[in-house]
Amino acid sequence: MQKFLKNHVFSLIAWILILIISIFALPNIKELTNAHSDITLPSNVQSNVAQSIKNNWGAKKKNTYEVALVFNKKHGKLTEADKAAINNTLDKFTNDKHKYGIKDSLLPDSNIATRKKLQSKDGTTWVAQFNIAKSHGTIEEVYNQMNRDAKTQGLRTYVTGADILQHDFSASIQEGIKKTEAITVVFIFIVLVIVFKSPIVPLISLLTVGVSFLTSFSIVTNLVEHANFPFSNFTQVFMVIVLFGIGTDYNILLYDKFKENLGKGMDKYEALHDALFKAGKTILYSGLSILIGFTALSLAKFSVYQSAVGVAVGVAVLLVVLLTLNPFFMAVLGKKMFWPVKKFTGESDDKLWHGISASTLKHPIIYLVVLAVVTIPFMLMYSGHLNYDDTDEIADSVPSKQGLLVVQKHFSEGMAEPSYLYIKSKHRLDNEENLKLIDQLTKQLQNSKDVSFATSVTEPYGEPIDMLYVNNQLNTVNDGVDQARSGLGKLSKGSNKVANGANSLKDGADQLQDGTSRLQSGAQQLVGGTSRLQNGAQQLQSGAVRLQNGSNQLVSGAARLETGAGRLASGTHALQSGASSLQSGANKLQNGANSLQAGTKTLQNGTQQMTNQLQQLSSQLSNQLSGSNKQQLAALQTALPQINSGIQQLNQAVSGLDTAKLTEQLNALSKQVDAMAGQQGQQSSDPAAAMKQKIVNAIQSSQDFKDESDKQAAMKAIAGAMSSESTNGASSSVASNIAGLKSQLGSLQSSLQQLSTLQAQVAKLAQASNQALPGAATALNQLSSGLSQVQSAASAGVAGANKLNSGAVALNSGAGRLSTGLGSLASGAGRLNAGVGQLNSGAGQLQSGLGTLANGAGTLNTGLGTLANGAGQLNSGVGQLAGQAPALISGIGQLNSGASQLSMGAGKLAAKVPELTTGIDTVNSGLGQGETYLKGLGSSAAADTFYIPKEFLKNEMFKKSMDVYLSPDKKSAQIILVFDSNPSATEATNESQELSAMAKKTFQGTALKNATVAMGGQSSKIKDTKTVASGDFLRTAAIMLIGIGIALMFVTRSLLQPVYILGTLLIAYLCSLSINQWIVKAVLGRSMLSWNTPFFSFIMLIALGVDYSIFLMTRYRELETEGYTTPSSRILKACAIIGTVVVSAAIILGGTFAALIPSGIPTLIEVALTVDVGLLILVFILPITLSAAVKLTYEGVNFGRLFKKNNK
Repeated sequence: MQKFLKNHVFSLIAWILILIISIFALPNIKELTNAHSDITLPSNVQSNVAQSIKNNWGAKKKNTYEVALVFNKKHGKLTEADKAAINNTLDKFTNDKHKYGIKDSLLPDSNIATRKKLQSKDGTTWVAQFNIAKSHGTIEEVYNQMNRDAKTQGLRTYVTGADILQHDFSASIQEGIKKTEAITVVFIFIVLVIVFKSPIVPLISLLTVGVSFLTSFSIVTNLVEHANFPFSNFTQVFMVIVLFGIGTDYNILLYDKFKENLGKGMDKYEALHDALFKAGKTILYSGLSILIGFTALSLAKFSVYQSAVGVAVGVAVLLVVLLTLNPFFMAVLGKKMFWPVKKFTGESDDKLWHGISASTLKHPIIYLVVLAVVTIPFMLMYSGHLNYDDTDEIADSVPSKQGLLVVQKHFSEGMAEPSYLYIKSKHRLDNEENLKLIDQLTKQLQNSKDVSFATSVTEPYGEPIDMLYVNNQLNTVNDGVDQARSGLGKLSKGSNKVANGANSLKDGADQLQDGTSRLQSGAQQLVGGTSRLQNGAQQLQSGAVRLQNGSNQLVSGAARLETGAGRLASGTHALQSGASSLQSGANKLQNGANSLQAGTKTLQNGTQQMTNQLQQLSSQLSNQLSGSNKQQLAALQTALPQINSGIQQLNQAVSGLDTAKLTEQLNALSKQVDAMAGQQGQQSSDPAAAMKQKIVNAIQSSQDFKDESDKQAAMKAIAGAMSSESTNGASSSVASNIAGLKSQLGSLQSSLQQLSTLQAQVAKLAQASNQALPGAATALNQLSSGLSQVQSAASAGVAGANKLNSGAVALNSGAGRLSTGLGSLASGAGRLNAGVGQLNSGAGQLQSGLGTLANGAGTLNTGLGTLANGAGQLNSGVGQLAGQAPALISGIGQLNSGASQLSMGAGKLAAKVPELTTGIDTVNSGLGQGETYLKGLGSSAAADTFYIPKEFLKNEMFKKSMDVYLSPDKKSAQIILVFDSNPSATEATNESQELSAMAKKTFQGTALKNATVAMGGQSSKIKDTKTVASGDFLRTAAIMLIGIGIALMFVTRSLLQPVYILGTLLIAYLCSLSINQWIVKAVLGRSMLSWNTPFFSFIMLIALGVDYSIFLMTRYRELETEGYTTPSSRILKACAIIGTVVVSAAIILGGTFAALIPSGIPTLIEVALTVDVGLLILVFILPITLSAAVKLTYEGVNFGRLFKKNNK
């Protein structure tokens, strides 16, 4: 058991168990690295605020990967077949969204906007964008699936995107780590073989450092998985480099001391304990300093900087492993550990450091001045410009990077990674006020430098929608005003013509009134004629009665035929007297007919004048409402309120015409004429014809009368019959004239109805004018319709007047025919009178025919009864005609009154039209002034303003735009910006958040003053990364320097020595950065260092450089007990002894970092070069600065005595 303890066997067993547990406890490193590969920034930075808005945008964007498919034709433009093949490939994805986890997509051939954005202008490249649910699988699984199924024949196809590029960056680092680990192990093995000239020592050193790495890495990764310990892509690689680097240095120090003790004759156990005490103390001091430095990184706020805390865990484990596991191999192997070396010598002096220190001690100030002259220019030449584009870390041969380069080549550089300006409000944004603010901001963004284009809800294509801007809307209004003014000018001229037409209408109405007066006079003459006709009818009835009595006598006196012949003479005398009376009555009736004909002629002239005037008015209205005038009326939609008053006055003038009363009078007159026509019709039927036949029979019978009285009675009956026949002819002519009058009254009645319709339409026009202000367009349409109806009514009036005129002509013609018939009647009566004389002379002859007459006497008696009844009816009808004549006169009087009222109304209309013309001219002048103002406004900058009507919000095209640029709840909006330059370039990153600040300033004092505005996307994230990293770098560096400084105070037991040491390390760091900047530009062709290079180079150089200072100053203090009394002698000897260790350690550490170069990762290469250059600088300046500081502090400067006491 004692031997086990003495040989530290239990330490070996313990570490074997720990190593086994650590290996089996290791989680999946690849998945862990991918999960923590993204940079985590504080939640209050803009890019994170924007990401938060995006995550809460809706189901289509929340928890998704952003993936882009790039289709490119290497030679020439895409053909139609290529485009069809691309669409077929994309259809495969969109038709089976569940298979690919697609939550949203934007395809290059979907609409106008995507064609402009996702199809290159050179016609060679299309890009499709997808949002893939993270629950569908890891980004690697998503990439592999889409990359496999996106292959399209004849085209180069790439799957890229921010998430995929980040994954490929992590994968590249993992591949680089594998190369670094292998190279590091081989390099360290070779160096240790050279240093110790033994293969065993390198194996033991690599074994102990390997155990410490595996154990510490298992601890760190489990802390990451279970306790959210800081972790990044760089954690593993820097743990490898630091642990293998400083672990090998510590082992060299420990093994070298053990070898020295063995050379002094100590046994292996004594040599082990002495080495653990002296070298172990140095290792512990140095390790604690590094541990403090890396532990201080836990106070950093930036996730990448915090991730270096894992190195502190590794250093802690390393110290425990080196000081517990190494003793086992040293105790068990002893001198065999250095096989095949046989000679164990002590410490050897390093000539380089000894020479530098000796020269510096002689001329400390000169060396410090020379050092300042050499280093200060290097430090001042460091530009500080860094490259924050992580895609540059990926090799151009990686497919996702190739896809990115294709997009940058064929689109603007910013197209591959656009920026998103998010606006989040507490209220909805889909209204005119907020959309106007968004549009104003969009225009400001488009006019900003370095912005290729910006799209938003109001400009989905990156171009304004013309119909939504005031200047375009004003142009439309101005066009309408121009047409309105032109129409008003023509309307003003037309109104003058209307005034002339109204005056003409008044004159025509006066003429109509005069004509109706003459018609009234003719009607009165007609009344006189009908009275005379009634008298004749009464005489006819009396004669018929007498004839019937004579017939009765003829029948009863057939037996007394001979005695009756004596009375024939007296009968013929009475017949002659009746014929004379008939002739006299016929003459009077003819005079009445002539008077009626004169009246109807006057009526015909009046109606002809009225027809001419109505035709003139209709023509004028037709001219005013034809062609361009009709279109000009429609142009008055913008404003014609001044016309309202004129139209109201026109309504009052027209409404003054009492057409209802006139229509009522005409209806009454028409009924009277209908009644007269009915009665006349009853009298003009078959009894007249029968009577005519009976008269013929009576004449034939009279030839047989033997008695003179019988002959006279028969002659009277014949005369009565003939009088009845003539009267029937006249009555037929009168009936025909009455029918014509009835037709003309119907036409006049129709005209009055049309005039009434005109009145109604003018009233509607007035009502429509009253509604013009709230609905100008509707009112003007009604006005146009009303005027059209006026024209129709006027045309109908012309037609009615033409019919009335035709009726008057027909009435005049009937009166002429009546006069001619009555003349014929008078002439027949004269001839009848002459025939009676002849009859009287032929009475003898009549007596011989009385026998025949006796035979027909019965028939004659019956006919005479019918004649008597007919004569009674004729008398009654003529009486009724005489009774209705006054009503006809009254109707004509009312027509005359209506014509008078029409004349007055036309006069009033003619008087009001000038006022209407004045109003139209006033409106036209006002519109002219308004047009001048609107044209000036339309050409001003103020008119370039967004205005969206409420109804346009429901437009299908605009709804699609809102679906893309507004969140589902319409409370968030996004504006997509594409920069001309690389989104990762300094110009774009600075511009991104300047634009965000401009947006916030723009919204001040508006409805969006309290809205959250944040810029998202690659440019904004890089700007936030730069701000956070820069600020946290200074803060973390200060904490680290303070921590290491405090540790150095305890190690050196001095206040100034830590300052000298840290000052030397900072000089080496700044000079190495400046020099490395030149090397990177010359060798790698990169104009700037990666943004991580300064930080990682700083912590490595400071933390690891402290090792060498502690090695030197610890040895410096130990030499005080070995006879070196002065500070100069101690520092000189310490430099000579430690120089070998430092140079060897620098070579090993430099070689370890150089193993990062084959990784191909720019950041790792730059860090390696910076650390290697810094180590080289330290090798030369560390003995200068510390030797000069010791000399000047403790020997050459007065206040040096204070520090001598502290060091004794």
